[in-house]
Amino acid sequence: MKIGILYGYQMSDVMKKSERIRVHTPYGEIIVYFSTLGNHELLFIQRHGEKANLPPHRINYRGNIQALASCHVSCVFSVGTVGSMKSAIHPGDLVIPHDFIDATKSRPLTFFEEQRVHVDMTEPFCPSLRKILLKCCKKINNITVHDKGVYLVTEGPRLETAAEIKLYSRVADIVGMTMVPEVVLAREKGMCFASVCLVCNKTAGLQKKLPVDEIVSVYKNKEPLISKVMQQVIWSLNEKQACDCPSEVSKAVV
Repeated sequence: MKIGILYGYQMSDVMKKSERIRVHTPYGEIIVYFSTLGNHELLFIQRHGEKANLPPHRINYRGNIQALASCHVSCVFSVGTVGSMKSAIHPGDLVIPHDFIDATKSRPLTFFEEQRVHVDMTEPFCPSLRKILLKCCKKINNITVHDKGVYLVTEGPRLETAAEIKLYSRVADIVGMTMVPEVVLAREKGMCFASVCLVCNKTAGLQKKLPVDEIVSVYKNKEPLISKVMQQVIWSLNEKQACDCPSEVSKAVV
């Protein structure tokens, strides 16, 4: 099975002996790192570009997802950091989101610019992949995992105001800047998609300041556990997932 992994911070234990390849897409050239684990082929993309310098609103989302589709990837995992808007979700916890709210403003959101295609997002994250993720997380010690969460996607690159958090915390649990349009584009390409979110801070109004070095520090501390989760998940995957993700786009054409 070919498995895609989108990441923002390094996962050294999973990306061992990777080969750098170039994938040409209509949206530009994408650098993909290729490796194997067991019978699976792994394709890693640093979502922020090879230099990891692109802010969330300038990420080449369509290029990244198209590159994975062109490589015939069937499952995509998004690994990222988020802030918590809830008192019960703490820095260092993992959240496996089940839904999202899109508050982005200016980024391309679809592959279908000349065609009426309306993909169903009732269940935006693959239920089969979510089940495997949760099962693997719960097998590992020293991990607190939340099996549901609504992910608020903001435009960035600024962080949210306390008033925004107060408003959105009524309907969402965590906040980040990259889930949309990744999850939408993957659905348009018929790929299963699930996310592992590491909580790195409380949001504005729930802690006094939001220093960026705090996010980096929490991630570095938890990187070995995240890598362990991803390795367990990859070993657990079968060639065929029990879901309808691959066929959803065929039902969406007007």
